[in-house]
Amino acid sequence: MARLPEHWIAHLQQGCSLRVGSSTPDGQPELHPAHGIWALPDGRIELLVRSVPGADLLAAIRATGRVAVSAGLPGTYRVLHIKGVDAEVLPAYAEQGPKFAQGFEAWLQQIERFGADRRQIMAVLGDLTLADRSCVRFTPLAAWDQTPGPGAGQPIDLMP
Repeated sequence: MARLPEHWIAHLQQGCSLRVGSSTPDGQPELHPAHGIWALPDGRIELLVRSVPGADLLAAIRATGRVAVSAGLPGTYRVLHIKGVDAEVLPAYAEQGPKFAQGFEAWLQQIERFGADRRQIMAVLGDLTLADRSCVRFTPLAAWDQTPGPGAGQPIDLMP
């Protein structure tokens, strides 16, 4: 099973801003933010999307299996783009709680560097629990380094 190189897996754990996309069977694009992303030991990627506000995105993923993720680190502008075609949507499960909390805290620390106020962010986002999340799980089919600069768009060699 294909997997990201270790340095890109580490990138995902540093507090990335996440945008997740797919499209409906008739080609209508769907996009939604996510919080919490990690690689499983077998190389598959899991991320968490709010179930209700992200319902159209999740429906598109269920219908097509297609997913694209942009994982950008606010403090460095380093961006990883990952695509998959075998995505499934599952309920979030208890073991994801610590990973979700760690990833969200790392993201908050990243954006606080730019003057974001934690209390205001939490007031906008509301309670962050697994109860209102869905898990998107997929195998990386392809990935690119989308960091701005002369190397933007370069493919990343996935590991076997």
